[in-house]
Amino acid sequence: MDTSDENYLVCQAQKLKDTDAPAAKAWLITAKTLYPKNFNLMFEAYKLEKEANNFEEAAKCFSNMALTFKSQNVELWNEINELTNALRAPENEITPLQEFYVKMFQHVSYDVQHKILLLTVNNTENSIHQCKLLLLILKRFPQAAITHSPRLLEMIADGMKQDPQKYQEMLVEEALPLIYHKTPELSPVLVCRLFTISLEYYIRQIIDDEVKCDTNEIWKKIFQVLMLCGKILRWETFLPFNKTWGQNVYWDKLIEIVSISAAGSTQVLFYATSLFIYSLHCYIKNCYGRADDTEINHVLVEGFTAEWNVESSDVQSMEPPQISLTTPTSKDISKAFVHAAQCWQLLNTDQFQRDFSKLLLTLPLAPWISRFLFDLAIYFGHKEEAKKLMSEMMVSSSLIHNLQLLSLNLLQGNMTIKGYGYIKDIIDELPTTTGHILDHLTLKVPRHMIFIPLTQKALVQYCTKAILNTLSRKLYEPNCPDQILGNLLVLLQLEYPRETIMAEQIFALITTRRAFSYHLFTTYIVTIDFVEEFMHIWHTHNEDFAFDLSPTQADSRVGTRGTEKGVREDFRIIIKQQIAKANEPLVPLIANFIKQEYMHLMGSMFAGAINY
Repeated sequence: MDTSDENYLVCQAQKLKDTDAPAAKAWLITAKTLYPKNFNLMFEAYKLEKEANNFEEAAKCFSNMALTFKSQNVELWNEINELTNALRAPENEITPLQEFYVKMFQHVSYDVQHKILLLTVNNTENSIHQCKLLLLILKRFPQAAITHSPRLLEMIADGMKQDPQKYQEMLVEEALPLIYHKTPELSPVLVCRLFTISLEYYIRQIIDDEVKCDTNEIWKKIFQVLMLCGKILRWETFLPFNKTWGQNVYWDKLIEIVSISAAGSTQVLFYATSLFIYSLHCYIKNCYGRADDTEINHVLVEGFTAEWNVESSDVQSMEPPQISLTTPTSKDISKAFVHAAQCWQLLNTDQFQRDFSKLLLTLPLAPWISRFLFDLAIYFGHKEEAKKLMSEMMVSSSLIHNLQLLSLNLLQGNMTIKGYGYIKDIIDELPTTTGHILDHLTLKVPRHMIFIPLTQKALVQYCTKAILNTLSRKLYEPNCPDQILGNLLVLLQLEYPRETIMAEQIFALITTRRAFSYHLFTTYIVTIDFVEEFMHIWHTHNEDFAFDLSPTQADSRVGTRGTEKGVREDFRIIIKQQIAKANEPLVPLIANFIKQEYMHLMGSMFAGAINY
């Protein structure tokens, strides 16, 4: 028979399939026996079983066509595409026709399934479709991971040039989980590329979705990818992620690996970079801590030393300072910062700096790095570098900006007039969160730093301490004016009785002089111990002592002594008035004092000195 005979048999089967399916099938069985290599006969038999929803028989026909004709026929190729689309379709979105293809495929032999999918990959020009088909192969044939995953991963890495977001998600969410337990042989260059792509993907999740995502789970995945890369390249095994471990555990392991690795080792580069970014994230995250359901930012600033007259002549040459613990979260902040600093120093040595810098450029870390580098500069006392970074930094809050400028000013030694101007700006925009007075703001060390929370009490305390440290130097000059003594007493109230020693020095000086004039007394001196000390001085020395404590008193009896008429009664009224104010909140009082007496304080601190 010639081709017309084959077509005749097909036509006979087509005529009967709607009215007499068994007869149509019989015609086709006869036809296939006579012409076993005829595609039209095979395809007609396949369509007959497909329309009858005979999954098993359709699978036999489909397999026979796929193995005999491969993809040389348009009808067959269309069916293969429909099949692979159905296999990739989400279960909740599958159509009845796609459901048929899925069920039919289950009756196709394992080897034929594999060949069909691989054939489809090789005949698909669209790279994203090729990747999806390879993923399908890896999911259905896990044992084929070692064979096919290198090709898939290469294609994904190349695809990053076309559609970074789509290929990146495919790599992290679909491809890598399929090879965690079946690691293929890959080139070091490809492994490093895949890790960088994965790291960027996860960092974007952390930055863009901080509130909604569980960052611990993300870091668990990052370390999982890191361990996979190490396994493929046969690196020294690092540690898996454990949120209960501190950064010091990872740092100790890293140092152990460094000690046995060659100079510039890629494993050290990637382990150290991962630990750096993890520590950096912990640092930034903890800087924005929460207290009583309120987010409170923390800023690294200079602390104060107990020796008021110590000159910071060469801060830059000092060893890194300790970081004092001032709040419940400051311990976690300081640990994360110090470990990030350690990793940064390691990665910026000659053997790693070039590769580390290139790696950082691929990651969306600019806002974190900007803040960290400024903090690192002031931590190490690099004043000029800190100034340069400050000029380049994008700071969202003028309050933070002024606080950092004040800290930078204090880093240079004595506070200048310009530094004092930042205090006024800080006081003018105090936050609404009240907060707490801090511990360890002042230590007996050459230099230390603190993470200060942006709360009213902490900021007023810090500004007050900066003014006190400058103004208190006048206490040791000959004939220190009463105005300075009074200003010091006002400021000392905020942290009293911590400031007992200086307060005692001032009262001893007042007692020695047998006179004291300070017209702001009634407005700003409310601490009961200070008021009682003035009472004690009066009662002990009233025969020979002159107090001038209010403008009213000065107008009526300038220069009067305790034995003159009416003075005792005036003093009693003033003291009684101040005792009634003893419970007045000190933070707003001192903040108001700094604002209202700004020029007066500036004159007291910088009189006779050009200090900008």
